[in-house]
Amino acid sequence: VDELLSPFECHVPSVVKHASSQARTVASKVQRVRVVDTAKSITRNVYTNYGPTAKEMYDKYEVVAKQYAAFTWRTLNRLSLFPQVAQVVVPTNAYWLKKYNQVVQQSGEKWCVVAAYLPLGPNDIITKVFMDNRGAPVISSNGESI
Repeated sequence: VDELLSPFECHVPSVVKHASSQARTVASKVQRVRVVDTAKSITRNVYTNYGPTAKEMYDKYEVVAKQYAAFTWRTLNRLSLFPQVAQVVVPTNAYWLKKYNQVVQQSGEKWCVVAAYLPLGPNDIITKVFMDNRGAPVISSNGESI
């Protein structure tokens, strides 16, 4: 097709060529805007329709999940190497969770619509569970929970 049209290309005014190029650009922008608007609409609908149900389930099962987490923590502390690993992993996890929360909050406020719907990590709860009031880890050197 290109070979057939190339002899006629010199007869087509540059204004027509430019208009054709602009029309393609506008069409792609319109398509992109429609995709973004559709994604926003779907996200808004999911959040509106399923948000209350998710919150209800979270409130209902949060206590049970915390109880299982505490039981698991105490059980793991009985293992010989776990307390030493936890001394490294817990503070590192807290650091990266704090960074994740900052990125999600800042991007949600500034430019990323989807980030506003991402969950924040419960850094305060994790810190409270794994540290005592003095800021010391809730594990002893011999692996027993304090």
